Amino acid sequence: MKRFNKSGRYLIMVLSVVVLNSCVDVHDTFKSKMLVSGKGEKIYINTLNWGVTDDYQYTVVTKNSTLLKDRKDTISGIKGLDPFIYKFSGDTLTIFFQKENRVAVKEEFKTIQLNYIPLDNKDYIKLLSDTRVIKNGCDLVSE
Repeated sequence: MKRFNKSGRYLIMVLSVVVLNSCVDVHDTFKSKMLVSGKGEKIYINTLNWGVTDDYQYTVVTKNSTLLKDRKDTISGIKGLDPFIYKFSGDTLTIFFQKENRVAVKEEFKTIQLNYIPLDNKDYIKLLSDTRVIKNGCDLVSE
């Protein structure tokens, strides 16, 4: 009798997973934000989120507006910056991130300079909150 119960539980679990997967239509979420320098150079901050609640993310800063549109393109992506906090001013793109994350843009740009600002968790959360509430000059990607 115990053997049937274990098999029955296993069968119910497998059927539940199959039913849940067929009921949830999950698609990747691609977003792209274009930034233009004073000299006309265009770059894009592209993000790709996926998962049932879009809780997996890659971000890329690139000259290619469609890079990262598919998960196959994640080689040059930065994993896990959600949301991506940045400030674009005077042809300088400043990227804010938590110290424990590794952030490096692999492309080089002609007229746009990159500035990286690592923050401890407390400062990052404050910046995130301020950006959401009072619009402190920073922007968020992927919200």
